[in-house]
Amino acid sequence: PGPPAGHGPAGRLRVAAALGTRRGLVAALAAVLLVLGTGVWYIGAGQFTRVPATGVLGKTPAQAERRLADEGLDVGSTREEYSGAYERGTVMGTDPAPGERVRGNGSVDLVVSRGPRIVEVPELRGRPLAAAKGLLRRAGLAVGVVTEEFDGGVAKGSVVGSDPPAGTERSPDAAVALVVSKGAPIDVPAVVGRPLAGARAALADAGFRVEVAGERVHSPHPAGSVAAQSLPGGARAAEGDTVTLTLSKGPRPVTVPDVTGEDVEEAVRRLEAAGFEVRVEKAFPYLGDTVEAQSVPGGGTAPEGSGITIRVEGI
Repeated sequence: PGPPAGHGPAGRLRVAAALGTRRGLVAALAAVLLVLGTGVWYIGAGQFTRVPATGVLGKTPAQAERRLADEGLDVGSTREEYSGAYERGTVMGTDPAPGERVRGNGSVDLVVSRGPRIVEVPELRGRPLAAAKGLLRRAGLAVGVVTEEFDGGVAKGSVVGSDPPAGTERSPDAAVALVVSKGAPIDVPAVVGRPLAGARAALADAGFRVEVAGERVHSPHPAGSVAAQSLPGGARAAEGDTVTLTLSKGPRPVTVPDVTGEDVEEAVRRLEAAGFEVRVEKAFPYLGDTVEAQSVPGGGTAPEGSGITIRVEGI
């Protein structure tokens, strides 16, 4: 009998041909998948690189350009912005940012520092305080300490000057101190010892407001007259300032020391220490130094500052 069908030379050729066809199909399929995978990779990631995270920021544009070229990237546009963190003329940022993806052979925009933003102090002299504060804020500056001084050339409440002065360059939010005019100085009238009505009129005529303290005090001045004023006579103050008057309730009653029979020098010392003015009368002919009598008896009271006469005995 002959060989089984398919086992002869012709059959083996047909099997080999079939196997070869299958291997070819697998190889072709693998090639297709490789091409597809490569394409997907290229579309997804292969065509991208990343902006360098080092060697760009803080460098000059030329240095940054060379660093980007090392990664196959070009410099696109360049613009400037203010920065207090980066020196003037150095790269302060990129678009895309460092570390972000960018197409290979693509371009990166550079942001170059102009240095800190500089603000010029505006001219404020002669402007009302509220207006001057508004100008400072609009210029990007802060209002510093506000003080007052007399200035006859600038209206009261308006700015005399600033520190730093107008035209000075400062960084944003820097504080600018202001000096505000109190107007021309006015001499304060001396009204101590005067009746209240006259004192009030004199101060009002000079341009001052007048207030009266609620509590009176003992003083050498008559009751109801001015014992003290908050701004002393002769002082210089601004128009519209307030002067507070304290009224007198008269001299304080003081107990008089008994100095009869004492040495005249000791008697004078004790009476003056108690707050009295002392007058010494000497009998004629005068040979002694002992107090014979006093105008206000010892143990009595007399107004502080009043006079007491002592009489020194004679022969």
